This record gives sequence, structure tokens and C-alpha cells, in this order.
Amino acid sequence: MKYARALKWIGIIACVVVLMALLGATWMWNRIEASLPVLDGELTAPGIGATAEVARDEIGVAVITAGNRSDAMYALGVAHGQDRFFQMDLSRRNAAGRLSQLFGEAALPLDRATVVHRFSDLSNQVLAQLPPAQVALLQAYTAGVNTGLQSLPQTPWEYAVLRGDPEPWEPRDCVLVFYAMVLELQKPTGVYEQTLSTLRDVMAEASVDYFNPVIGPNDSTFDGTTRPLRAVPSERILDLRPNEVILEPEDSVSRFEPAPDRLTIGSNAFVVTGAQTEHGAGLLAGDPHLGLKVPNTWYRAQLNYGLEDGSPHRVEGVSLPGVPGIIIGSNGHIAWTHTNATVDTGDLVPIDLNQVAPEILYYVNGESEEFEERVDVITLKNGDTEEVESTWTIHGPIVARTVRGKSLAHKWTFHDPAAVNFDVLDLGLARDVDQALAIAAKSGMPNQNMFVVDRTGAAAWALTGKLPKRLGYDGRFPVSWTFGDRGWDGYLTPAERPVRRAAPGEVLWSGNQRKVGGEELARIGDDGFDEPYRAAQIESRLRDLAGQTIEPADLLAIQLDNEAFWAKRWAELLKETLRQPTGSAEPARTELLAMVESWDGRAALNSAAYRFIRRWHRSLASATLEPIFAKSRSRDPGFRYSRLRYDEALWELHRDEPLHLLAPPHRRWADLRQSVARQLIEEARDESSDLTDYTWGDANRLSMRHPLSYAVPGFIGQFLDMTPDQQDGDARVPRVARPTHGASLRFVVAPGQEPDGIMQLPGGQSGNPLSPYYRAGHQAWLRGDPTPFQPGEVVHRLKLNP
Repeated sequence: MKYARALKWIGIIACVVVLMALLGATWMWNRIEASLPVLDGELTAPGIGATAEVARDEIGVAVITAGNRSDAMYALGVAHGQDRFFQMDLSRRNAAGRLSQLFGEAALPLDRATVVHRFSDLSNQVLAQLPPAQVALLQAYTAGVNTGLQSLPQTPWEYAVLRGDPEPWEPRDCVLVFYAMVLELQKPTGVYEQTLSTLRDVMAEASVDYFNPVIGPNDSTFDGTTRPLRAVPSERILDLRPNEVILEPEDSVSRFEPAPDRLTIGSNAFVVTGAQTEHGAGLLAGDPHLGLKVPNTWYRAQLNYGLEDGSPHRVEGVSLPGVPGIIIGSNGHIAWTHTNATVDTGDLVPIDLNQVAPEILYYVNGESEEFEERVDVITLKNGDTEEVESTWTIHGPIVARTVRGKSLAHKWTFHDPAAVNFDVLDLGLARDVDQALAIAAKSGMPNQNMFVVDRTGAAAWALTGKLPKRLGYDGRFPVSWTFGDRGWDGYLTPAERPVRRAAPGEVLWSGNQRKVGGEELARIGDDGFDEPYRAAQIESRLRDLAGQTIEPADLLAIQLDNEAFWAKRWAELLKETLRQPTGSAEPARTELLAMVESWDGRAALNSAAYRFIRRWHRSLASATLEPIFAKSRSRDPGFRYSRLRYDEALWELHRDEPLHLLAPPHRRWADLRQSVARQLIEEARDESSDLTDYTWGDANRLSMRHPLSYAVPGFIGQFLDMTPDQQDGDARVPRVARPTHGASLRFVVAPGQEPDGIMQLPGGQSGNPLSPYYRAGHQAWLRGDPTPFQPGEVVHRLKLNP
């Protein structure tokens, strides 16, 4: 009886739980549905100059029609406010250090790191110094955003989940969105320079040149500059044989996890001149690589409006929600794209203390200055506050210490309001390459490689963003500014900035590699150029097309190229290792050898061989380099050798086998490689009994998630995310594809030939999961389908009336 009663209560409780779950899911569904935007009809648009239209095609691409540029920006703001307001809000809060107001304590680590930069104050300063014409565009866009937000039947659904309310958009928030992109693309504390500084202080500057060459032997550059590696660090610098690094003799490799990926935030971009196209216009391809999230970073739009002279104008491509205008695209006269430049925009400055009062005084130009102690306040969701303290100098904040204990301040361009403007929006008006280059030279934005072509066939590369003009040093390592003989003398002038114009038939390309050498390289510096392998493969593919007539499909094929040039020498080394006799029969070893011998050379999702080769490379790197850098890591806990371009050095170490850099208990380099190979097989066996099931696609599943799916349980959270599909590609091949990082956009277009162009984006246009545009186009991006650059047939029209 008691048992039956207990079962009855368990059943009742289970039913209540299920009912509550269903009610919760129903409420969530209804609340999301209630925030879907109105896409048809008419809308009163306070502040717009004249009637305009926001139309949408079958996948939600916004088609804006307006009488002038200002009203077009207003209408674009309406579309952003309807479809992407929560994403925009997160961007401005991220830059301002205000995420904790929405998310509570979970966001405190992000806000603590950001609030000290006081980007909110800087945004006000930027706004105050912008030309009136740019301020007017920001104001028009802002009015449109707020109109779009207010037009929703209910506030965006995310605020109901977070129990918060959206705040109206302000013009300065557009500046904050720019700063949010800066934070995604650059490191605000100089960690790359500190890594080099630690390595130099521990292992001498020659070791930095060896393990992180600025100019390497296989570089892919416009000017063809290369240089052999420096000599391997001598025994005097480092000798691992006297047991400076102690490993467990029974298992020396398993203590090391595979080396982390060297993830460079960047993109691919490449151009060909009109000499190689049928129509005579230049042809451009771009695929910016960013963190993959829901919704996507970009928002597709076509803007149609009249110029001041009355002529019609069209510009189309992708916009950045939170900012007016088209950031990447084509206007019929030029087409342009950007890749992260990784040029050196910040320096670590050792601080010389005044020993009379070292706690409060330091020297600048021989004179004493007082430290500024700042206190910034973070407000949490529940109203609690937390104070964040930071110490500032005239150069910037104290961010670190050298291994000898000297404080380092970070001098950074983006602590100067002069580093930000909205000149980049004028690219949408440029008529040719020359005008685009002039705009790039004075633009204030995250530093990018700009690639541009025009309809006459010209093509060029230039850098955007402010670049410091250094005096007395090159910026590679921290140097003192105490005596006034070293420092910054403003920014490089347009004449001092490197530019490349392609000759007819010449190609230009980017895989985030170093592009120039000599004096030009000395001026722009290095903040972590990527290794050259992806760029070299793009260059090779372009040169294979020399003398041919090139079409958009040819450049898309390069963007989707998953052949792994970089991995082939490591595959040969693995085969050589597996062929060595071990004294016992090992069927798994024989199976792996056969698999690697039959590898087709691609980072394909169904390839087990590639996954083994990649794991082999990373494990070999860890087993080799962890002992070498152990002292650097012990002296500087923030030291990460994954920031270094070490691959050429790693190859040379295994080619030349210097015994003083081989950690015990191994007596031969071949022994280390055998240990790594054994571990490789054991790890695969732990995951799957059949080695052929150990495929790359299973390790490279897309993880493109909505920020709230982490907090929403079960199927609802999964409903917010893109499906975890297996992916071809990798970080070192042209088809960059990792679970959380990859092509945020792919497009190929020639100005004046937009109907023949191609565009693909992950995710969809809308931030509402019940919208038909939440996932529209995503599968085409995943497959690499050549979907059109221009919008399709319009299916919704929303009229904006003054």
C-alpha cells in the first residue's frame, strides 16, 4: 500500500514537472513569437526626411530605397532595430563594460577587463570631434534604430528571458560598436609583445628570431622577401640534457596536452585585375574569419538612394548592426573587403620609478609624473556594484611586469579618440581605386588590410586605421621612454603608409600573413602576423590561374579549398616514424600507416588520416616545445608559445635533431617521435575501436550558438543554435573552418557585374528563432553553394512615412 501511494505521488509530481515544462515552453514560444517584426504595411518614422521603404527578399536580405543617403541610413537603422537590436545591445555593453547589468555575475570577468579602458568616455570624445556630416548620419541611423525597436509588438524576446528592458540607441553607441570590434580583433594589453619580451629575457633575442621569425624562409609576400631561420639556440642559451626539465621517465609525452591552435583572428582576401576578366573589371574575393555566433556578425543589405546631384546610387553587401552603411561590398564602381592587419598599434613601455617616492612617482622625459589611480564601477543585474582599480601613466595603463619585475604600461592607439572616425562609410561613395585608397589612409577603425578593385580593372591593397609613428625603436620589444629619445610622434601620414597597386595581370592576396618587408615593415610593425601557409596556398592557386580568364566560381573554389599543403611534410614524418620497427607486432600501427599512406591530402570531414596527422603535429609540437619554453612559462605565467610562429623551427628541430634541445628521458629524437605516435594511437582507441571512425569532421563540428542557449535548458537551447554539422576545412587551409571560428562571410564580386557575384553567410538575417530568416541561407554557406551576391525577389515591403 505504501509502495503504491509512493508511486502515485511520484506520478503526480512527474506530471506536474512535465506540465510546468510544457507551460514554460509554451510561454517561451508565445513570447518569442510576439516579438517578431512587422514586415509589411506602413510605419510612422519620426525624423525621416521623406518616404522610404524597407523591403526584404525570400531570405530576409534588406533592400532599402530612399531619397537620399541620410534617409537610407535611417531605413537601415529600422531594419537593424527590428532584426538585431539585442545583438547591437550586447556589442555596446561589451565595449562599455556593462554586460553584468544584463547577465549578472557571469559577465563580471569580461566587464572587469573592459571597463578600465573607459570606452564610454572615449565614445563621447570621438562623437564630439566627428565632422558634422558623419554626426548627421549617426543621428539619422539612431533615429531609425529606435523606430525599428519601437515598432516591434513586444520588446525583443531576449529581454524577457533576462528580465530586463532595452535602452534606446544613442549616436555614441555606434562608436561603442566600433570599439567592440577593436576588442575582438586586437589585444588591448599587449600580450604578444610581452610574450616576445619574456622569451628574449629568458632565452636571448636570438631565440625569438628562431622561434618567431618576422621574416621566415617560406613567407608569402608581395615583395618576395624571405630569410633563412636564425641558428638554433646554442647549448649556452639552453641545454635540456642536465635535467633542467624533469619528466616522468615512464611516460614523458602524456604529461603534455597537444599544443593549442595558433588562432589568428583574420580573413582571406584576394584580387585579380581586369586583365584576367572577360568584362575588364577587377574581381575581388573576401571571407572574413571571426567568431561564429548566432546571429551572425554581419547583416546583408542593399541601399538605393539619390546622390546630391540627383543621380541614383546603389551600394550593397554587408552592414555591421550598430553602425550605419555598408562595411564590405560593392557600389557598382568599386568592390572592397577587409582582413585583420595584425600590425603593431601598441607598445609596452617599462616604467622607471622615482626612488624618492616609487609608489606614486615615475619618470617621463626626465621629469617626475604621478601615477593616476582610477576606480571604475560595474553595476550588476541586482543593483550591487563592484569597483575595479587600475593604475595609469601618461602612456596608458599598467598591464604587466617584465620577468625582472619592472612595470609595463601599454601605449595603444585606441586610447586616443583620434583613432576612431567613420570615414570608412565613404567607401560606399568611392568611384575608383584612387578614391578608396585616399579614404583608407585617413580612416579611423580597427586596423585592416583593405583590398579594392574598380570597374576599370584596377586593384590595390592598403592598410586602414591609425598607425603610430615610432622614433628611436621598432616596437618589437618594450623600451623605456624615460629620456625622451624614444616614443611616438603622432601617426604615419598617407605618404608613409604602404600601398600596393597591382599591375595588369598581377594578383594580391591575404591570409593574414606578412605582406611587405624592409622599411615598410619597420614602419607598420608586427602584432602577430599569421604563419604563411594559408596565404601561400592562396597565392599558389591564384598563380595557377595566370593567363586564364577568371570568373567568380574560380575564386570561390579557392575560398573552399581544403587541401592541406601545410600538413604534407608532417604526414611524411609520421609515415617515416610508423615504418620504423618497434620489436613487436602492432596491428593498429600498421592500420594507421596504411591510412596515412592513402591520405588524399585534404582536411575533409570524412578523413580519419587528416585528423591523425593534425593531432600528430600538435602533439609533437607540445612534446618538443613544452620543455624548451618551461622556464619562460615559470617566469611569466601568462606566457603562451601558441602565440609564436614556431612551425619552421619545429620542423628544423626534427630535421637536424640537436641533442641539447631534446628533453630527457629520450636519448634520440626518433624515440620522442615514437612515444608521440604510440600516444596518438592510444588516444584514438579510447575514442573509437575502429580507427577509421576517428574522422576530422567529428572533431570539427560547428558550434555556432546563441548567447542565451547556454542558460536555456534542453531542446529550447538547442533550438536557438545552428545544428552541429561536420565541416570540411581547418585553420591553416583556405577554407577556414573550426567549431567556433570561421568564415563569417564569403563573397566574390566585380563592380558593375554584381548580378554574377556570389555571397554566402552562416546563420540568417533575423535574431528571432521563429522568423523564417533565422536560418535562411545557412545550409548554402555550409555546403559552399554559389548563391547570388544581390538580393532576390522582394516578398515583403514596409513603407516608412514621415
